[in-house]
Amino acid sequence: MKRSISKSKKVTNLKYLALVPLFLVACKKEPKIKDQKVDTVTTIEKPVDSLSTILKTEKESNQNIVTVDASKMPIRLNLEITNPNDQIILRLENLEQAQIKGYLKTEKPMNIRFNQIRMPDNTFDGPFGQTIEYNTKQKGEYWLILAKSNMAEGTPVGKFFVKIE
Repeated sequence: MKRSISKSKKVTNLKYLALVPLFLVACKKEPKIKDQKVDTVTTIEKPVDSLSTILKTEKESNQNIVTVDASKMPIRLNLEITNPNDQIILRLENLEQAQIKGYLKTEKPMNIRFNQIRMPDNTFDGPFGQTIEYNTKQKGEYWLILAKSNMAEGTPVGKFFVKIE
């Protein structure tokens, strides 16, 4: 009888010993692995110092004149119109490329566009929209006049971004 008791104790002890590794494996929590799509292509944009392209700014009545060096294109500017009747004139000095491309991007819906372009021979063309692509037949100083569109509704007041290439 002693032998059967000790044998059953050994079997019971072995059962408990076998359960210990199972508990350890079951209780061990590994962090969940999440599949994430990672872009392996890194793009580095050349920082554009927009202040270095601005030569001077002037204010004449309702016109804010910003003179920039066109030889340093592309030009990126953050501008603001504070009065509904204001105009911003971008004077592009030293323009020698064959085409001007311009884009306006507003923070909120605004009634603003490229109204006119003035060529070096003092002739004008326009109106345009929030983008402009214009072939430049002359070298020299061009003006891009930005203001509200009288044919559209909405306020021209607010902040916006201009890119000239």
